[in-house]
Amino acid sequence: MKIIFFGSSKFSVPFLEALHKSNHKIVLVVTNADKETGRGKKILPNPVKLKAIDLNLKYIEIKKMDNDIYQKLLNLNFDGFVVVSFGHIIPKNIIDLSDDNIINVHPSLLPKYRGPSPITTALLNGDKETGVSIMRINENLDSGDIFTQTKFKISLNDNKDILEKKIIEIGTPLLLSVLNLLDDSLIEAFPQKGKATYTKIFSKNDLKIDWNLNSVKILNKIRAFSFEPGAFTFLNNLRIKILNASEYDYKDKNIKKLLLKKDYDAGAIINADKNKGLIVKCGDCEALQIFELKVEGKNKMSSFDFLNGYKPMVGDYFK
Repeated sequence: MKIIFFGSSKFSVPFLEALHKSNHKIVLVVTNADKETGRGKKILPNPVKLKAIDLNLKYIEIKKMDNDIYQKLLNLNFDGFVVVSFGHIIPKNIIDLSDDNIINVHPSLLPKYRGPSPITTALLNGDKETGVSIMRINENLDSGDIFTQTKFKISLNDNKDILEKKIIEIGTPLLLSVLNLLDDSLIEAFPQKGKATYTKIFSKNDLKIDWNLNSVKILNKIRAFSFEPGAFTFLNNLRIKILNASEYDYKDKNIKKLLLKKDYDAGAIINADKNKGLIVKCGDCEALQIFELKVEGKNKMSSFDFLNGYKPMVGDYFK
């Protein structure tokens, strides 16, 4: 098949590479225009544009899906569209150009978790399983018919980065299989069944850790936002991302006494030494043991390096 690929994020890149290596031909890559990125507000190309240049693929950059894009696609010779983490709703007039061959890779078991953040939402909710859906796009958000789905387990050690890697490993051969079968007219899609749920775009406020929550909910937030954008907190005016932690197991009687002690509210550091590490009180008299973090403007570090460098004390508060 001759494919027009729509994508903009790092998640999109492995699918673009897999298509490039396959027997399908990429006619054009459609991606977001360069935009300001990071604290320095530098204008940088997105990962899909960089990969398209690396693979010597023709590409166009867009700010919105308008009539100008429609006119550019109208005159191209292609068989279908593939959409992976593009960041724009595809309008009806462009959908119609595909003759129903407009395929999307969605990282959830549709109709669960339609919308922009299914991976993060699954981790925030503490789900035990997720999956990949290869679907046909229609005019409504993630409601099109499904060609195939696969389900797999979410482990307790999975964060957003690990879960994305799993979905890419599973999703790329699934996508190619569907395209191969479509090319030979050997596959049909089926309607979604079950109750639809929707995800949202998260704001900076959603990333802040509320230490009054129990340890499981805080840990789920840390897993869900991973290294980037990262769940953050403050200590002595330092903005700190918590990257890796676990529920504390309460085996130490002295730690348990501190958790129950009313002198310490949620967010208090109740242990800060090289033996037991960095332990923070949460809601419901629970605790998290922190293993890895990142102070703003610094590289990520272990909790032991943080203890050595910043010397937090028992009774200091993450806020």
